[in-house]
Amino acid sequence: MDKQLQEFFYDEQERGRLVFEDSPEYEDLLRQSLSLFPGGDLPRPVFDLLETANLISFAHGLRLGLRLREWATL
Repeated sequence: MDKQLQEFFYDEQERGRLVFEDSPEYEDLLRQSLSLFPGGDLPRPVFDLLETANLISFAHGLRLGLRLREWATL
């Protein structure tokens, strides 16, 4: 993952503009995932997988948005 995109992703989360917990679907799926593991904590590899998937989705959405903006100004 591009380091700059990763920093932008984390910055958006820290500023409260990207809050996964605001999505009822995300919350429900996270709750279901946590229920699979006694003790309530996701194992590190599972957490890393989710974090990487979130980063990839964010990067794709950002790139798509930039391409759409370019297309709209043609």
